[in-house]
Amino acid sequence: MLVLRDLQKQYTKFRLGYLWTLLEPLGMSLVLWFVFSVLLGARALGQQPYVLFLSLAILPWWWFTSGIAASTKVFRRAGGQLRVSLLPTQLWVARVILVSMIEFLFSLPVIILAMVATQYWPGPLIVLYPLGVLLQFLLMYGLALLVAAGSVVIPDLARIVRIVLRALFYLSPIIYSIANIPESVQPLAALNPLVGVFGLYRIGFWPDEHVDTVAFGLSISLSLVILVVGILVFRRLEPRILKEA
Repeated sequence: MLVLRDLQKQYTKFRLGYLWTLLEPLGMSLVLWFVFSVLLGARALGQQPYVLFLSLAILPWWWFTSGIAASTKVFRRAGGQLRVSLLPTQLWVARVILVSMIEFLFSLPVIILAMVATQYWPGPLIVLYPLGVLLQFLLMYGLALLVAAGSVVIPDLARIVRIVLRALFYLSPIIYSIANIPESVQPLAALNPLVGVFGLYRIGFWPDEHVDTVAFGLSISLSLVILVVGILVFRRLEPRILKEA
């Protein structure tokens, strides 16, 4: 009910409503495609067709940034409701991740449009796409628990998160291909869990779009480790959250 209320509030306060879920990531994909593929002619940055390649990462990136950024404010916005609510405290964090996830799912027609426009279709490995969605949800939930709890203890954390998110945009294979990462640094790149997640999104279209098997497994495993750490840290800080929120 809370997720539904949040979605209704977001779609009713803008005249274009649901269309913004499509227009924002679509606009970002087109701008990046124009800059890197037309103006700079850097076609070696990613797989072809480049606009589809970008869309497959921009949409989950949009979900990632909106969800994590919202988690920094979740307890400030809750205010006194948090103390009187009978809901488990963790559900307030899950709520913002679910809202951003549903918006991501609503934006998937952008990928269909890109496929139709480019006449480029996925192969059998597209069945791994839902696994990427599940893995990103678990990763984001773990990170959101850490960020939400930390924002209560450290007020400046929201600004730090914004800086980290900007850095992650360039450290993650969004505008460039995983295949562009030199083999010597692939294990280091795999320390970013988004490398494995984005690999699952793109592997159905380009089977070589992943780091080596060991690094790929490390990237995925880190997502699960972050989830466990997030749950443990949140439980430890929960009394302080309820006191100070």
